[in-house]
Amino acid sequence: MDDFTTLWHRLQLRTGSGIGPDLAQDYIRDSFNQLAERREWSWLMKSGAFFPPVYSVPGTVSVLPNQVTVTGSGTSFDATLVGKQFRVGSAVTSSYPTYTISQVPSTTTLILSQPWVGPTLTGQTYSLFQCYFPVPDDFQYFYSIVNTTAAYRLWHNGTQAQLDIDDPQRIQVGISYKVAFYDYTNNYIGTVNPILQVRGTGAVPVATTTVGYQFPSDSIYSVEITTGGASGTAVFKWKQDSGTYTSGVTTSATPLDLSNGVQVYFPTGTYVSGDVFIIQAVSQTTSGVPRYELWPRPINAQYCYPFLYACKLPDLTDERPQLPDFIARRGDVLLEMSLGKAALFPGTETMRNPYYSLQTAQMHFGKAETLIYELEKKDDETATKDLSFYTLPWAYGPYFDGAWNQSHAIYAGR
Repeated sequence: MDDFTTLWHRLQLRTGSGIGPDLAQDYIRDSFNQLAERREWSWLMKSGAFFPPVYSVPGTVSVLPNQVTVTGSGTSFDATLVGKQFRVGSAVTSSYPTYTISQVPSTTTLILSQPWVGPTLTGQTYSLFQCYFPVPDDFQYFYSIVNTTAAYRLWHNGTQAQLDIDDPQRIQVGISYKVAFYDYTNNYIGTVNPILQVRGTGAVPVATTTVGYQFPSDSIYSVEITTGGASGTAVFKWKQDSGTYTSGVTTSATPLDLSNGVQVYFPTGTYVSGDVFIIQAVSQTTSGVPRYELWPRPINAQYCYPFLYACKLPDLTDERPQLPDFIARRGDVLLEMSLGKAALFPGTETMRNPYYSLQTAQMHFGKAETLIYELEKKDDETATKDLSFYTLPWAYGPYFDGAWNQSHAIYAGR
């Protein structure tokens, strides 16, 4: 059984001083990627499923323009809503946009992934559902996706532009029969700026973070000393933006979590009651995994949508050298491909490659093609990709026999 490390070491042994370790590793990686792109290998196929949830929606909500906070009254929000969708009004009649929930601070508060763009609304009914589904981290593309309730395969080559023609308001719900790429999930890794003292002259705490600022918009954190003293004795309160204070927190020389990845600690010193500090947290969003929209939206019905997908290739490193078992048992394939690449490298002006030979490269590539053919044959035995028939794979009906063809023939002048 080979892995990435054994293969690039074998490559160096075969080529002598012709290539260094960095180039040997590149050749093995490139050969593996090239081999994986040859066909839809069975070892690249994985499975998953989308399970649209059903939620109850007690109470009402209020939203403000350009704010990411949804304030509920009589609601029962919980952490299971993170990543799900929110819409003011009915899911089947509302003209307001659909938003994704990024955080659930309390049973009466939601944080949206984007600021609300509509007008000020208070005491509104709302909808909770899921229509945008993130795929696994190693997802590359769909083989197929099916509806096990209605027993049919979904179209997975649609686009948002097509859905915008079919249903621009996204008010059609029920059994989905189409899935289209929507966007990417959001990863929040913003920055936490140094703390600023805005009142008082006592010792100053330190703002820090270990995961980055994880919130969809910029914020100002206020920290106020309520009981003076040394670190570990003094007490403070804090709040985010115009929210309510969290009070009675004892200072510490080790980082204390405030919220959304923001931390603060209090080095040795004397902290004075009434001193106020602020921390500016700057939001930054990066892309995560793809999200796909199911349409019509699967709302208020327990359906299941299993799918098969092609996975991404693993990143080969000496720390993670494992190859798929199918390839690890035939490492000579990657070795021959890489030897061919090494034989095409003439070296540098100051250090020539003694393994350089066009004839040797052609020999290795030819041998690699033979080995790849054997792998493809074995893969077809595991998971058939191409299937053809000399005759139809079902019993003949009354059509297609001689009498049927004669009676249905197209003749000139008829």
